[in-house]
Amino acid sequence: MKIQIHEAVKDYIRGELLITRSLLNICQEEMAHRLLMSTRAYVSLEGGKSCCSLITMLLFLSRCCVDQQAFLEGLLAIMDSAESNIR
Repeated sequence: MKIQIHEAVKDYIRGELLITRSLLNICQEEMAHRLLMSTRAYVSLEGGKSCCSLITMLLFLSRCCVDQQAFLEGLLAIMDSAESNIR
């Protein structure tokens, strides 16, 4: 059950990172810098190979996110949907 929610959250965050980076018109290196991580770690995150930590998500919200409320509402909706699909 937690695995499905984890994958749904990882996919949602990945999509938000891609959209945000495009909106801000910045490269992966700059996004990594803003999130205080290596470019390699960011590329792994954006590629869906890993999921971000809580600290990275908070940095994203404070330094990059265009609409924090929409991001959080979307995240909660994804989690609810993933949980409903499991039942």
